[in-house]
Amino acid sequence: MDLNYSPEQAMLRDSARRFLSEKHGLEQRRKRAFDSAPIDESLWSNFAELGWLGLPFSEDSGGFGGGAVEVSILAEEFGRANVVEPFVRIVVLAGGLVERLGSSWQRENLLAPLISGTSTLVLAHLENGARGRLDHVETTARKDGNGYRITGDKILVYAASAASTILVTARVENEEGIALFAVPREVEGLTLTTCRTVDGCEAADIHFDNLRAEEDARLGSGDVLSTLEEFHDRAVAAMCADAVGVMDAMLATTIDYLKQRVQFGKPLASFQALQHRVAEMAVKCEEARASALLATLSVDAPRVQRIRGVSGAKAKIGKLARLVAHEAIQLHGAIGYSEEMPLGGWFRRLYAFENSFGSTTDHVQRYASIVLEPEILNGNLLRDPEFA
Repeated sequence: MDLNYSPEQAMLRDSARRFLSEKHGLEQRRKRAFDSAPIDESLWSNFAELGWLGLPFSEDSGGFGGGAVEVSILAEEFGRANVVEPFVRIVVLAGGLVERLGSSWQRENLLAPLISGTSTLVLAHLENGARGRLDHVETTARKDGNGYRITGDKILVYAASAASTILVTARVENEEGIALFAVPREVEGLTLTTCRTVDGCEAADIHFDNLRAEEDARLGSGDVLSTLEEFHDRAVAAMCADAVGVMDAMLATTIDYLKQRVQFGKPLASFQALQHRVAEMAVKCEEARASALLATLSVDAPRVQRIRGVSGAKAKIGKLARLVAHEAIQLHGAIGYSEEMPLGGWFRRLYAFENSFGSTTDHVQRYASIVLEPEILNGNLLRDPEFA
């Protein structure tokens, strides 16, 4: 298996790194940390001009036909540069659901503006008490003439206040499974309560109070849980790559600092004990990179292999990221906590990663539920044509 990037993929990585180093350097990141806007409109417009907002979508949908590898390349550079705009949540997750489930009219009116950067959409799915379970949905949708009435509460919806459209999951009365609706943000019956997250993003809790949704606001038909799970896994794989970018940046910054900081007449990098600690950080970064690659290559596999690759990577990287982040802070000493250094922003980003899209514990349990299924333990999986 050739694990090297193609020339086009390498060009995407290099151009993204160059652009973000110029337009989103440390000074811009400091300013962004005190900016209340959920999305930097100028930066987001640049993303659209570069084609990044259309990267994962097919050419028929107006995109560029990129796959999971291309998305992971871009996500890694976003992590390295600590870009707080929720690209994965908006483009990979919400946009992916619209492309897969939406009608031609819905794709034209929701996906095309997203790709051009003129509007955004977000998914409102997480609810209190979910504990990593995607099927935990208590929001209801009641039939009302030729439409629905949606009632319920969603939490931690990133960039909701900047979105033109909100995708909301709900259980329709007298139907099995979960349905998905696209509703305008500015509509009667929808209330946002915003907050800042630990990694510097804006999120919102959303209350739906008998909100009216027309019949054509529903995306797809029947239960959308399996599709939701697939794109949730695609988002998790991209976030794993994001975390790898953060870890690599913390490692490189720590090495540079140890080379420059002099103590007892010698650079800190000359002390063998510190060399060993940096070497351990480097090993953990490579382990995380391998895990993220496994997740990326698993997203198009059948469900069992996808869950093993994605949840295994999320759980593994969550633990590795914490270790690398702690070492980076300790090896910098007190200056590592200062706002003048980028470590604090990266540290908070990794903390948010560990607890987003399901915690490390959630993904360990999900992985175990698949690995310990009797059919797999007995070898029946190998005889099932679905997983051949």
